[in-house]
Amino acid sequence: MYYRTSINEYNECSGRGMCSIAPNISSFQEVMMTILRVTAYYIIKLETLGINCSNDKDKIIYSLSNLISNTIYSDEQLLELIVTNYNNLIRLKRKYTSKSKSNGFETRYIKLPLKLTENMGLSDILSTGERILYAKNNKMSNMQKCYSEILFVVIKSVALSIVKLSDYDTEIETAKDILINSLNIFNSGRNTLSKLKKHITELTSEDLKLWISRKKAQQSTYGKISETKVSLSTKPGKAILVSGSSLKDLYKLLINTENENIDVYTHGDLIIAHSFEKFKKFRHLKGNFGSSNESCIIDFATFPGPILLTRHSAQNLEYLIRGRIYTTELIAPKGVTLINRNDFSPLIKAAYNSKGFTHGKVLPPITIGYNTSEIENKFEQLRINISTKKIKHLLLLGMSNYSSEQAQYFNELLENITDEVFVISFSFGNNLKNIMHLDIANNFPQQLAILEMLFEKIPVTSENITFFLTKCDANALSIMISLKQQGAKRIYLSSCPPTIINPSVLNSFMQEYKINAMTIAKEDLKKII
Repeated sequence: MYYRTSINEYNECSGRGMCSIAPNISSFQEVMMTILRVTAYYIIKLETLGINCSNDKDKIIYSLSNLISNTIYSDEQLLELIVTNYNNLIRLKRKYTSKSKSNGFETRYIKLPLKLTENMGLSDILSTGERILYAKNNKMSNMQKCYSEILFVVIKSVALSIVKLSDYDTEIETAKDILINSLNIFNSGRNTLSKLKKHITELTSEDLKLWISRKKAQQSTYGKISETKVSLSTKPGKAILVSGSSLKDLYKLLINTENENIDVYTHGDLIIAHSFEKFKKFRHLKGNFGSSNESCIIDFATFPGPILLTRHSAQNLEYLIRGRIYTTELIAPKGVTLINRNDFSPLIKAAYNSKGFTHGKVLPPITIGYNTSEIENKFEQLRINISTKKIKHLLLLGMSNYSSEQAQYFNELLENITDEVFVISFSFGNNLKNIMHLDIANNFPQQLAILEMLFEKIPVTSENITFFLTKCDANALSIMISLKQQGAKRIYLSSCPPTIINPSVLNSFMQEYKINAMTIAKEDLKKII
């Protein structure tokens, strides 16, 4: 089964039977949020005194990006994350006190509703988090809660964008400053709706700049992308599976295994690597294995070798086999071995000691990537067809969330389109007369590159375009707000898990930004056309 030709009905969330945030994780996030917002305050204060706090900003941003992950940490790791950030806050507060007094300035502190002691355990700290959350909610109106939550989601999106961009040794200090300032407004108990909206607008604009920078960095680092046939077959031999989304980590591993008798297979969204020019030189990069990032339980359990989780992975590993999963993340999840300082020798050793593929299996290949000149020509023809009314509407289908429910919806949608409708799909369908299917493996920078080519021919503000946002992830709200700011007229949203945003907040968000919910494909199509 392959995740673009057949949708796996059982993703990790449904396989575990739990798709919401556990209460202890909500409390943990509130504690972390409290510590980080107060830390942001002292960073701003120190910088007004001329103190460079770049490293401390990076720590906040990395911690915020960690709050997006669905990774299961042990109690000890959760406690360590809290204590580390708390101690950093206390250090910055003392530094601010010292610098202010030495310069003869008045010190202005803010209240921290949390005080850690050596005798406090994780349960005590999380109980405090529950009380902070309860008190905060009682002070705000429903709309303030809504916009505060939206702002927090967008802050996490920007943090993740900054962290991912750092893979390419690209830093944007402006984005960091805007994020820190937005985080700091949570220290005020009297944020007006206009103030919250202002920061949301500012952050989403910055997020778009970060996505564009990552698109450029990805192309300049790994070369030209092209339409490529990727093998789904396996061959006898020792092997390593690489999952996640970090092309940089995959590239490093390939360099370190170039002279080893070990094959490397990509998993899920990393299949896009096969389309880049610089990855094609590695003969031991054999193909792609498994179904998808969202169905890692079966894939990881059946792979006969060690598995590398690259940075920015969001898999929940609680129910996976221990002892042969490795990661390049700064903090290894429970039961996962950490790769330190790009030393892949433990992973290579594990590959040699593993069973490996004994016989291999032959499967038909799949085409990934795109040809830039061909797409530009097709978009020009599409522009002409729209201007002459031959095509009256354009549907843009976003990246897949791999669910069977979503597959059913879009199969029905595509079955009912007429010759007057053209579809550009990054997830479902095949290349038919009026359907252009572009498989870029959920790689957002490449989707952005294609959309930029499209909008040069047909503006985003066109009444003829409807967007279907099919993957509700950490960046989804920021993407929708950005599209609306650019003048997009109609956006339809697939289901959004409560791990991303509270359902009641999502409903308010959709009403405020005029986002449509996907319902029944035939009915939605009638409304659009």
